[in-house]
Amino acid sequence: MPLDLVDSIRNEAVEQETTSSTPIDLVLKHIIPQGVEVPMPESIFELSGIPVFTKKSISTLIGKAKSGKTTATSWIVAQCIQQGMVVLWLDTEQGEYYGSRTQSWILNIAGMSLCPNLHYLDVRVFNPVERFSMLEQAIAHFNPDLVVIDGIRDLVFDINNPEEATIMSGNMMRVAQQYECHVLSVLHTNKGNDNARGHLGTEMINKSETVISVCTDDYKNVVCSPEFTRSEPFQEFAFQRDTYGIPQLIQDYMGHVEVGVGRRSVQPADFTLDEHRDMLSTVFNNVVELSYGELQSAVIAGYGLHGISFGVSKSKSFISHLVQQNLIMGEKDWNKTLYKLVL
Repeated sequence: MPLDLVDSIRNEAVEQETTSSTPIDLVLKHIIPQGVEVPMPESIFELSGIPVFTKKSISTLIGKAKSGKTTATSWIVAQCIQQGMVVLWLDTEQGEYYGSRTQSWILNIAGMSLCPNLHYLDVRVFNPVERFSMLEQAIAHFNPDLVVIDGIRDLVFDINNPEEATIMSGNMMRVAQQYECHVLSVLHTNKGNDNARGHLGTEMINKSETVISVCTDDYKNVVCSPEFTRSEPFQEFAFQRDTYGIPQLIQDYMGHVEVGVGRRSVQPADFTLDEHRDMLSTVFNNVVELSYGELQSAVIAGYGLHGISFGVSKSKSFISHLVQQNLIMGEKDWNKTLYKLVL
């Protein structure tokens, strides 16, 4: 199926979200209900049973230059890809050569030579606006569980501009919510103190689920501490590097630490065409055609009846996949597209 048709589906979804709601509709949609237990978001990364990163939230990792920020982040990413999680790493500083070395290092830590779930994106040569646009396009394409932004400072023109800081932190929260992932941003601290740099650093810390502080101790161990957490603070942990520079978790550094990684989010390609057809029979039960909005709701509900749970953002990926595989088709009817099964 041509990519322009898939793009038109995505554009139509965005248009419906932005034009079909009145201001009060938007308000009512975001009222937190009473008398209902809102489930905790899916955990991405845990330490000793304590959620450190969860979906639909953002976190920040801070530390001085050469303190071990890349070491700590690479180790976390390695744990995630080992368990099948999809990770997108956005690099704004290193360039292709050094970025390739970091990616190889992550794979080495994970004990892998290749990993289809790790996507390392080099955007150093682009300006801040282009970098953020590429980031969001990559998230929409790869559907990652964890997004690492190595150098969020380079997504703004002025790190001390309050307006830019507010907009960027808001964009990070929107992306995490919309694409049902966790966004981990890496930031330097000031030379004279341990505060994250600029207005951007302040805003990111204020909005973060978890803030991890990284430093190097007198024994050259890389130490990670819970600077701020919304839930119970995790236990401080540390790494020492082996003769090859690979970080090894120091067990019992401040007590025993168990690493936990959430499950990989479901992907459309996880299912055969026959499995999709079986689930689509539920989606289109007693219905011939559906508008895009109706199709989203029906796909979420229909696949859910088969034990496959996902939200609105992931439903768009499923619909695009179903169109590409010629399992459903859309036909223009006046000013909207109606979707039906391909028999």
